[in-house]
Amino acid sequence: MQKHHKQIITQAFWGALGASFAIGIIYIFVKLINLWLCTFLALILSIFISFFVDFFQRRFKISRVISVVFTLFIMCLFIVLFILTLVPILLSQGQMALRQLPDLAIKVQNILNSYLITLGSNTFINIEDILNQALELSGDVLSTSLSILSESIAVIVILTVIVVIAIYFSMHPIDDPKPIMRWLPETIHKKFSYLFINIIRKIRAWLIGQLFSMSIIAIAYIIGLTIIGVPYALFFGILAGVLCFVPYLGPPLSTVGPLLFALVDSPIKALWVIVLYILSQVAESYFITPFIMKKQVRLHPIITILSIMAMGDLFGIIGIAVAVPITASLQFVAEETFLKKTSPQIENEKESKGIPKVKNSPHS
Repeated sequence: MQKHHKQIITQAFWGALGASFAIGIIYIFVKLINLWLCTFLALILSIFISFFVDFFQRRFKISRVISVVFTLFIMCLFIVLFILTLVPILLSQGQMALRQLPDLAIKVQNILNSYLITLGSNTFINIEDILNQALELSGDVLSTSLSILSESIAVIVILTVIVVIAIYFSMHPIDDPKPIMRWLPETIHKKFSYLFINIIRKIRAWLIGQLFSMSIIAIAYIIGLTIIGVPYALFFGILAGVLCFVPYLGPPLSTVGPLLFALVDSPIKALWVIVLYILSQVAESYFITPFIMKKQVRLHPIITILSIMAMGDLFGIIGIAVAVPITASLQFVAEETFLKKTSPQIENEKESKGIPKVKNSPHS
């Protein structure tokens, strides 16, 4: 009897110790969540770099290290050219557009109120109150500018760490799971390899699709707004391309500025801006994105919006940047782990060895 009680106490002790260890691991993981997000962001950057590294390595038959150095040199060259040529123009147009915003808002208010009077409405729009609230909010933001500047060194350090990690990842084939599998049990190597390779493919498809869509939307907006006659077309076009990075929410936000400038000039121009927005969204949704991604990233719009809002609220700009690829990766892992009995790779290996497929076999 005494021996039985001793066994129970021992089991309870080791159980409590194991639970405490698990809680400690979870606590450390949560406290370091920003570190994991930065690492994931570095992985995304390394996938982008590796796309060109692999191309140069195959095309010119050079070593991977030389290909990485050559790729980084080309990228730095493009960044310097962009900063020297386009950034000054974008800053100038952006500043002029913001300076005209108060007068523009009053003109839009008068136009809308005149339409309301024509319709016989007793309700009027007062944009000045909205502007005053915006100015109060901007004052609060400006009051915290010193603290933001004080953290600028930390931001630079984080960005530097992300770039260094991305370069380190790019030194090896990014879709090779062997370095990670060395730390995992051999029983899950095949399954992990299948999941890892497909996750990298999905992130690569998402990244290429996003960059391609952003470029097409920016060019389309610059050309379209220039033809329509909306001022600051370059600034609004680049802004539309950048905001296109945030699915479903970014594109309508990027249209507000051009729409206001066009509405003040002519209602017909405003109508053409709306047509430009609709055409760009139709082209992106039904031609550009499906052609590039080829069903690699299949997320429901509601899941996409909720994941972006949640990650943005929890982790800020970094959360927004990694929301879609993280959600897509988790969805893929959940589908392969809980909804499918065996992965296609393992089934193909079984079939090649003459082992019949079993529909209700346990998940490997």
